[in-house]
Order: sequence, then structure tokens, then C-alpha cells
Amino acid sequence: MILENFHKSFNTDKVLRLLGAKPGKAVSPAAMRRVDLMAEEIQGMLKPQLSYRLLELLEVNQGGIMLSGGTCFKSRKLAKALAKVEKVCCFVATVGPAVDMEIQRLMRRQRFADAYVLDAMGSMGAENVVEQFYQRMARRQVERNGGVTLRFSPGYCDWPIQQQRPLFQLFDDMDLPVVSLNANCLMSPRKSVSGLFGLLPPGAQGAHPAYNPCHTCSRRDCIARRRN
Repeated sequence: MILENFHKSFNTDKVLRLLGAKPGKAVSPAAMRRVDLMAEEIQGMLKPQLSYRLLELLEVNQGGIMLSGGTCFKSRKLAKALAKVEKVCCFVATVGPAVDMEIQRLMRRQRFADAYVLDAMGSMGAENVVEQFYQRMARRQVERNGGVTLRFSPGYCDWPIQQQRPLFQLFDDMDLPVVSLNANCLMSPRKSVSGLFGLLPPGAQGAHPAYNPCHTCSRRDCIARRRN
């Protein structure tokens, strides 16, 4: 089943961060006007969709995990994060192709600044779809006195991007948004997000267990760094 009931909103601070703004430093009025203008224009381009599957966790070892059906994912950090979950939620989400097409049109017209802002907003829009879904699942689990792990996507931490293939193979064509993989395992439309997170059983405390691989990572400048 494909979910489409997502609201379209933007956190201006996060968009500015994606654009390279430094915390505590003022942004020029011209830059703010451009962000505000593109925030209005992108609303009609966003067509959010997300599909997910809940699978039993069959095995955890130092090198990765195995899900029901035999799908294996290789990542030591993923294995550590999911060690105590009862199920794993795998997902694929997108905001559709219109943002990509408009970015290409702006580039052809040499409106590079507008294209750059729209690119950041498209990325934020796709992340926002996933975050809304994630929070819904977290609330559902908390009502059961359970919780959820942090989200993980192929290509981040030590989870190879090539693992997009077995992740996509979990979905039938009818249950998957119109998202495809190229030979390098990059998604099209580009403004798409795939990944997974774990569902902790009743008795787990809080929405986020203690393990966060970012706490032991030396990449302090990573834009995807999670501090909680």
C-alpha cells in the first residue's frame, strides 16, 4: 500500500543549514527572499508517497542482520542498533519527479541560485515525508510501551549503498512508489529516501534507545549527524 497523506512544510533553519548557513550568523535579506519564494513555488511540485513493510528480525550477528524471507543487510552498526527489536520497518519514500524536472529547467536557464535552493528544499521535502511517517510509528510504539530505533539509510554509516538492491526487492511493483535504481544504486527521482528502523517490543522505555552511531563517529562536519 502506498501512503500519500503527508503535509508539506519546511523548517527554514534546516533549509538554510543545507544551503551552508552557519548557526548564529545572519542570512542576507536577498537569500531569505529567494528561500521564501522557492518555498511557495515548490508546494505544487511535491507529490509525497511512501511505502513500507514490517518484517520479523530473524538473526543478528556482528556483520549484520537477517529478516524474515531471508533478506540480509550487512552493517555492524545496523546490527548493534537493531539487536533488541522485534520487527524492522523498511520504507521507500519520494516527493515525485517534478522537483528534479524544475531544477533541470532552472539550470538550463542559468538560474543557478534558484536551482540550488530548490535542490535543498526538495531534499528537505523528502526527509520531511519520512520523518512524519517515522513519528507516527514512534507514537504507535510508545502507546504499547515500546519504542523505535534511529533511522538508517543505505550509504550512511557503514551500510553500503549497494544494499539498496535487496531493500527494493522487498517491495512488489504495485506497492512501491515510482522510484527506480540506476547502476550505481542511486534513486530516481533524486528526491527520494529509502531505509529502515527497528520497532522495540513492549517494555522498552522511550522513543529512542541509547545507541547512536554518530556518538562514536569522527566525521564532525557530517550534515546527517544526529546529536540525540
